Amino acid sequence: MEIGLNEKTVTVASIGIGLASIVTSLLSGGLGILTIPVIIIAVIFTGISALVYTIGYAVLPMITKFLKVTEIRAGGYEIPPSQDVILKNVGGIYYASMFLYARIFEAPVTAGAAEVARITEEETPYMDLWERAISNIKFPFKTSMLLYVEDLTRYREEIQTKRATAQLRLGKEKEKPNSDPLVIDRWEREITRQDELLAKLASGEKPMGLVTYIMTAAVGVTREAAVAQVKTQVNELRAVVSNALNLDMVILNGEDMKKCFDWEFAIPPEPKDLKAAL
Repeated sequence: MEIGLNEKTVTVASIGIGLASIVTSLLSGGLGILTIPVIIIAVIFTGISALVYTIGYAVLPMITKFLKVTEIRAGGYEIPPSQDVILKNVGGIYYASMFLYARIFEAPVTAGAAEVARITEEETPYMDLWERAISNIKFPFKTSMLLYVEDLTRYREEIQTKRATAQLRLGKEKEKPNSDPLVIDRWEREITRQDELLAKLASGEKPMGLVTYIMTAAVGVTREAAVAQVKTQVNELRAVVSNALNLDMVILNGEDMKKCFDWEFAIPPEPKDLKAAL
């Protein structure tokens, strides 16, 4: 079965079926005992649409895998039911590609673009660790970094909200008869961190957003051989990069994988469009 299937089509189809069932149950009084089953169907499909809309990145791969749906994209690219790899047949040889996303929990997001580009071994050990890590990888891979300037007003409001929340929780913890020194220290450090970010903004530094992902590809004489090889490569990349840079590397699937694949050809033209896609 070869069709185009994504979060949008599943959501629209579920909403359509749900609304049709609700309208049928309300307007057709002659359904009798069938009224309740029709209402149940409406509720189920409405729930499916809400589920796909909120966490479609996790639900859709399970649906396509269960239904054994293969998505065919323009250019001869093929996405199998697992939706974790992209395939293409070129002259009888299969190429398989997979993507990894770098989840960075703590980062100098207020650094300017020039400062990001000027990272040296003296400023941080990350470059040295990165070079040591990739020197042990025997296959090609590509790293992509999308940088954008955050909305200054919204970014300041988010920091102020986080600081106010930390201040409130610190006050509540201090009011307890047996307050926990570790919890107090945690919220005090959080307040200090937010104050530092606000000070950087006041000094004129612009907040920068960063999206980083890695792509690797493999070849095989069959789909299965190409997929097996690229999965071996992506697992090696995940282990090496995670251990070297202390990052959480996530193997992408579903819509998240498709977005990275689309970004290989064109990226969102506006920062708001990029953030909306994340």
